[in-house]
Amino acid sequence: MNRILLFILHFALYNQVTAQNWGVEIFRYQLANQTSFVDVAIELNASEMTMAVEDSLWTASSEFTVIIEQGNQIKAFRKIQLSGPLTADSTEAWSADHMHLERFILSPGNYQVTVNVEGTDLLFKDNFQISICGKPDVSDLMLVEAYAKLSHGEESPFSRSGFDIIPLLDNKIAPNADQARFYVELYNIDQVVGLDSLFLMSFGFTNSNGNLSPNHTRYLRLSAAPVVPVFEVLPVDGAVPPEDGGFLKIEIRSREGIEITTMNYPMSRWSPADDNNYAGVALSQFATQWTDRNRLYRHLENHLPLASPSEQNTILGILKVTRDLNMLQGFLDQFWVRRNPENPTKSWQNYTNEVTVADSIFGGCRSGHGADTDQGYVYLKYGRPNSIIKRHHNTDYYPYEIWHYHNTSGFSNRRFLFYAPHVVLECLEILHSDMPGEISNNDWIEILKSRENRLRVSDTQLNRLNPRNTFSREEPEDLFYNP
Repeated sequence: MNRILLFILHFALYNQVTAQNWGVEIFRYQLANQTSFVDVAIELNASEMTMAVEDSLWTASSEFTVIIEQGNQIKAFRKIQLSGPLTADSTEAWSADHMHLERFILSPGNYQVTVNVEGTDLLFKDNFQISICGKPDVSDLMLVEAYAKLSHGEESPFSRSGFDIIPLLDNKIAPNADQARFYVELYNIDQVVGLDSLFLMSFGFTNSNGNLSPNHTRYLRLSAAPVVPVFEVLPVDGAVPPEDGGFLKIEIRSREGIEITTMNYPMSRWSPADDNNYAGVALSQFATQWTDRNRLYRHLENHLPLASPSEQNTILGILKVTRDLNMLQGFLDQFWVRRNPENPTKSWQNYTNEVTVADSIFGGCRSGHGADTDQGYVYLKYGRPNSIIKRHHNTDYYPYEIWHYHNTSGFSNRRFLFYAPHVVLECLEILHSDMPGEISNNDWIEILKSRENRLRVSDTQLNRLNPRNTFSREEPEDLFYNP
């Protein structure tokens, strides 16, 4: 089972941004009462923040300002203190991306937004316009990096239409992506077709000719209201959207086929030139020592468990196909500089040692590459577990192991359950975990206790909305919840 969970799109900035390790995007919305507001989404990598450690716990913090001006008049000014979670893992602390969202209610007009990160040269400026409300319109389109069903009473600035939605600050499709998820809102369609009347929404990617691609276009019949939220997904492939000049096009029509409004959002496909930002950068010795392109790429694949989603996409997309050795060396160098600017060589060496351990323990079923296994992935990403419970023989269940972490990645008391569905102990697969972002399988005990059960993990409920009874007296459950 491939444990590298890739997000849909890669993080690549395309506004007036002066570094790769942060991004800003403006999203314009309306309320049902025709009030306009903008969300200023800011993503900042920990390498651009102030790092502190106390009682062996690391945390990153930063202060930045957001200014919105109209003409020569300041309409809004905010100073924000952003702090990351406490974590005992210094590598995780140095590599984490932190996102913040600020909301501003604004009247129709032309504005300029400025975002400045204190103590750095990171500066973002952009112009935007707020249209007059009351006419049929479409909000800005938000590409979705991650989402989760919203629990009642846990609303946040990222909450929309029953989900917590994390935006992706990009308009480029990663080379290995097969779908793109987006969120958009439709306004005042009821004023044309009537409240609760049906209308047609078509949305899709244009091809290199500028026309909607039939294989990448979808249709919805929706009921008109002052605000209609739309959270949808579209397929993508190597040709659509094209490398340049493509759009995600949205058309709104009445039941009679009369066009109400239309909107085009620029979209493109990554090309190797987009990510070749290492030319002229002085490289560390541990990066330049790699002179064989294929061996270096295999070494970068060993970094997938520790890599961020965007870095995973870079490794599996751009770097997989390029023959440019300098690009691979530059990526390896910056990978560790971002995580430990003070001593990247030491962090690289420590991780390389752990890769060697993972290869020797878990690499038996993946040609010696422990990072390609589920257990090796967890080991390299979250560190060595504090305790391991093994039940390999003479049980009524598939062979299984339970790994327990006291503290890892800013979370405490987290567990991973691996099992051998083919009864091959060298290749245990992850079945269930209570670590956010990893597989959380509500049916794990049913799969584990019956060797005749042929359900695949991906075919079962992968949600945390209906937690199991932790007092069912099943041995694996008792060991999982009470290690």
